[in-house]
Amino acid sequence: MAYEKRLNEIYAAISLEYLWPEYRPFFVKSESPDWINETMDFGLEVSQALLPDDGQMESVIERYLGCRREELPQSVFERYGERLHFYNNRFWAILPDETKEQDYLYKAKYRFDRKLEKLNKNYRRCRKNGLYLFLHPKEKTSVDAEALFDYMKQRQASVENGFDWVFLNCTSVIYVCDFENDRVDEILLPQNAELFLASEAERLRQDYRWQENDAIHIIN
Repeated sequence: MAYEKRLNEIYAAISLEYLWPEYRPFFVKSESPDWINETMDFGLEVSQALLPDDGQMESVIERYLGCRREELPQSVFERYGERLHFYNNRFWAILPDETKEQDYLYKAKYRFDRKLEKLNKNYRRCRKNGLYLFLHPKEKTSVDAEALFDYMKQRQASVENGFDWVFLNCTSVIYVCDFENDRVDEILLPQNAELFLASEAERLRQDYRWQENDAIHIIN
């Protein structure tokens, strides 16, 4: 998946709508958390396993999102090159750098801790609360989902409010950390499913402004 906040939020929502057995329609756009599902009394926050040092990349996206290719400065092309992602000749995202080794476990722990802190301070809490994390691994085997599950369970034991579900998107698989039932499930994403979800997310990102209270309910 790409480094663009709104696009990832939409991808997360539709991936759960299509693939997660627990899902009931439908998600409505919100802030803190990013989605509210009134039917399930469920709030979903979407994030990426990034560190503060990745902030420069996020600022580039925020500044030039939606700009035409020719409107981006040469310095952006020199820095990100083929990682720049365009849709209808407009800039939409920066793709992960697959040439670099990444400590996905460390990044996931860091981002989980920050989101858990916010859940206990300033998020709208629902009866059920979820976190959807994009980990961007090269291979699903590079992510130890059980180790992350144990870490998150331990961290949540020391706070008043915790997440009921944490979804770890590892490109070809989504690990569902179910804390209520104390287990980790897998949702496999074959390549055709990945391509469909990515194209559908881009279409929805383009077609709507996605202000608060806009709804995603795409399955008839």
